[in-house]
Amino acid sequence: MDKLTMRAFEKLQKREHSLRVLRDQLGLGRITREVFRLESSKVIERYQLTDDEQRAYDLYCKVQQQRKRK
Repeated sequence: MDKLTMRAFEKLQKREHSLRVLRDQLGLGRITREVFRLESSKVIERYQLTDDEQRAYDLYCKVQQQRKRK
């Protein structure tokens, strides 16, 4: 796996973790829905993939699907 693909995976993992923490806080009543929406949009924007990272991630997924089919 090349560096670009690794960076894409790291960003996606960090984004998912941050969103999971926010969902847990919402579920426990520590934050309101409005704060949840605001913070989740910030997280998504912060960990958004660049065009090159998105291309590398899509290519990696495509190759993995082809390997599973064989």
